[in-house]
Amino acid sequence: MSNSYFADFRAYIEELDKRGKLQRWRRPINKDTEMMPLMRLQYRGIADEARKAFLFENVMDSRGRRHGIRVVTGMYGSCREIAALGLGCDKPSDMYEKWRHALAQPIDTRTVARAPVQDVVYTGGELAKFGLTGLPAPVEEPGFSGGIRVTAPFITQDAQTGVRNVGMYSGHFRGEEKMIAGIAPVHHAMLYHHRDAASRNQPLPVAIVLGALPDINFVAAANLPYGVDELAVAGGIRARPVDVVRCKTIPLEVPAEAEIVIEGEISPSLKERGEPFSDYPGYLMVEREFRSVIDIKAITMRRDAIFTAILVGLPPSESNGISRTCREMMLYNHLRYSCALPEVLEVSCPEMGGGWNWWVIRMKKSHPSKPKQALHAAAGMDPTSKMIIVVDEDIDPADPDMVMWALSFAMQPHRDAEIIAGRVPLLDPSAHSLMNSREERSFPGAVGCSGLLIDATRKGPFPPVGLPKQSYMEAALKIWRQEQMPELKLKTPWFGYPLGLWDVEDDALAEAVTRGEYFQSKKLKGQG
Repeated sequence: MSNSYFADFRAYIEELDKRGKLQRWRRPINKDTEMMPLMRLQYRGIADEARKAFLFENVMDSRGRRHGIRVVTGMYGSCREIAALGLGCDKPSDMYEKWRHALAQPIDTRTVARAPVQDVVYTGGELAKFGLTGLPAPVEEPGFSGGIRVTAPFITQDAQTGVRNVGMYSGHFRGEEKMIAGIAPVHHAMLYHHRDAASRNQPLPVAIVLGALPDINFVAAANLPYGVDELAVAGGIRARPVDVVRCKTIPLEVPAEAEIVIEGEISPSLKERGEPFSDYPGYLMVEREFRSVIDIKAITMRRDAIFTAILVGLPPSESNGISRTCREMMLYNHLRYSCALPEVLEVSCPEMGGGWNWWVIRMKKSHPSKPKQALHAAAGMDPTSKMIIVVDEDIDPADPDMVMWALSFAMQPHRDAEIIAGRVPLLDPSAHSLMNSREERSFPGAVGCSGLLIDATRKGPFPPVGLPKQSYMEAALKIWRQEQMPELKLKTPWFGYPLGLWDVEDDALAEAVTRGEYFQSKKLKGQG
């Protein structure tokens, strides 16, 4: 793509369409029963590289109401190519350094007087009439969902210090002008901003941004250190300031290019019980906890607005796609640059780990101590990681078969595995099954939950990989293509290579066999 980032969300959608990564649905689709099941079919039945964003242009609900607002889903993280495109990269491998550059060179926001996201404004009586259900938020898990919600960047600010936070949270509809906040107590919006406002018995202003450019969604999901302005990091990604406009009813600024903004206030004390909803581990959260109430003050939007629905739940899903991309970029930057480990070559957070619970680090081992150093540095970056594995440089960390190979034959559990305590489980149900209180869910027991660190690198010379040498495989590949055989998607390794336990005599014998000299037995070393 060109060096310039997208002008707005619609330019981004056009680029997805141009690249064949947008599926338009023109037939009427029921958002309550059909929309997300269609998206689920794609996630459960189509490989990552073939997935697309879905744009629903004719949306209705189960009561027969037709919405004039289109819905797009899968536009941020339905596949690796789309995630890379959203960060302004031509290929996923470019995302690591793009992220590092944005962190190193953030660009402050620029305030504008007016913006398209405020072309249509609902407040007061008009808000009561339009209501939250005027937005076509879909039922995510028909038959199991206890309600509808939006998942999007939430913007809050400390009234006294001015520190802004942009976090990826959810708002669960509880009425036409009321939500409950799906924000964990350990997340910055609640831990710092809401706590401070509540101590003064004041509501916390919050702006929920729908239809933002992808860079804003990624910085919101990235769990950046408190005090880092996520919108400035987004400016570093797009190489220009994020234009922001002041909200209509609350003292916050929001991205001017967004499609829809919900303005509200989080009550300092009022809470309501939630209903079952799906989340990143792939199970329904059925605890029905009490969460803070958000009073909606305004809904603003562009004319002919597009509603963005981020599907959360069983991986693969869009929320997990966003989360794993953020974890990979952050962990790579942390290990390679903050911890001075240039040996780290790549990081993978597989889909089925939800982006949180399973990390694989590929590294070039310069010293036997380096894998353990990388494991403990990774564990220190985030207290929620559960399984962290280090593999050699020839292992593709995104290929579960190759990781399984490394676990099977390059490590010994008694020597190379370590259990650590003091971990935070977030929504991991394996930690919560016997727990009842909110405090236990946040940090169960006296020492928290546990994690497993595994050094699955080879500990010395190994025999060669048991495949034909590269030259023979390349010759076979040439014949394959000449015969117009089916297209191959070769997985690494697809040819053999030595790993230390192989010398020139071994090589000579093997080459003799390929010449038809089958009985050239090698002399034992040290004998005549």
